[in-house]
Amino acid sequence: MIRHTTWRAASLACLSLLSTQAARADLIADIPAGTGYAAWELCTRTQQSGDDYLRVRWLYTAPKVQPLPIVWTIKYSPGSKVDVSSFIPFITHKRTAVYRKGLGCTLVPPGATEAGVRAQAFKPVALPLPSVQSWPAGEGPTEAARLTPAQAALLATHGERIFTETTTKLNQKQNALAFLVARDGHLVYERYARDYRRDQPQLGWSMTKSLTGLMAGVMATDGRLDLDAPVGLPQWAGSAKAAITWKQLLNMAPGMAWSEGYDGASDATEMLFSQPNQGAWAADRPLTATPGTVFNYSTGFATVATYAMKQVLGGSHQALYDYYQQRLFAPLGIRQGVIEPDASGTPVGGARGVLRPVDWLRLGQLVAQDGQWQGQTLIAPEVMKFLVGPSPASTEYGGFIWRQPATAIPDAVRARLPADLVWFAGHMGQFLVIVPSQNLVVLRMGVSFDKDQARALVFEAVADMVEQR
Repeated sequence: MIRHTTWRAASLACLSLLSTQAARADLIADIPAGTGYAAWELCTRTQQSGDDYLRVRWLYTAPKVQPLPIVWTIKYSPGSKVDVSSFIPFITHKRTAVYRKGLGCTLVPPGATEAGVRAQAFKPVALPLPSVQSWPAGEGPTEAARLTPAQAALLATHGERIFTETTTKLNQKQNALAFLVARDGHLVYERYARDYRRDQPQLGWSMTKSLTGLMAGVMATDGRLDLDAPVGLPQWAGSAKAAITWKQLLNMAPGMAWSEGYDGASDATEMLFSQPNQGAWAADRPLTATPGTVFNYSTGFATVATYAMKQVLGGSHQALYDYYQQRLFAPLGIRQGVIEPDASGTPVGGARGVLRPVDWLRLGQLVAQDGQWQGQTLIAPEVMKFLVGPSPASTEYGGFIWRQPATAIPDAVRARLPADLVWFAGHMGQFLVIVPSQNLVVLRMGVSFDKDQARALVFEAVADMVEQR
């Protein structure tokens, strides 16, 4: 066990910095989110992804949760857990993230215990030996020879732009970790940050929402759920929410209240860092609009979806884990992938997918191929049409998948992009961009403190690739 403890002097320094009552109140309100974020981030990136502890602590986590590092105490137990505590005179706060092999990390909030989480029965799936076939069927190397010299030069140029830092300020760095490109179903470009490897799974944050949408698509194709039917959560029975359909939920339009945000107190941070049964808590948000009419982006709604999928499969966390591993991951050749669960055992479908970059790229390739994979129909064409099509509530969003037209993309770049472009997007600069008409899939992952720059660089690269075709 490694201990990192702040001294009382640091606490006093913090109080001097927080010279106003309002500033102190803001910090206190943010502490549950800050300690929870730090514990989960440190656990996942070091124990599930195999990253360096000091790098994750000081370069990726500390800049995000300022001024918490002035008063935090971290106990890092490799292969077991991470404890993050904070101390302001008369107020102590702690969050623990526990690691379980095969499941990744789980945050233990109030109302749950580490012992209770560890006592949950779990059997990991058996992984087949990796194939030496070329990607996506196997784990073969990048096929750069398929590129023309001009295409190779263009990708090299954009790779340099994406990985080059333009500032020395930690809280403004891009921290690009991976940049991958697939053309015509072949992996033609693959670059990682220094000291990173292909076999390290990376946290996709809200790209997990789109993964959850694909899981729903597989279940609909298998006849396990009807997208036009009510979600059917028992806790909604007898209320107006009982009429909410799967399509409305996947369109981010169930009509329920939600405040998204990661920089302080919000519904998203309350759910992620302070609730033991995240899906059930999110499902209790009040109904404020007619279902299907109002788009409201929500990490909670995607987690309600995995919570409801778990109910469809009988209520067992093992059953849902087995389902997405066997019916989605295994056919695609995804290895080491997991959606980290909450303390109740439910996968956090809005935020905690941890997959290798080559496997996130496989999910994009599945979308590019309209749900078809090596002669199999994993997602039926009519289901995929719903997932990537515009919803009644927003033309920018489908079934947990972003789509054109999108105002988040700079106007000059958006005008150069094909109409069928769709993408997965995640906190801190995760982007998986798919252009089905070009059979082009582009992935950027990292820990970016300037998401606008990260987004602009990725979509400029995609626009250039499309125009060079």
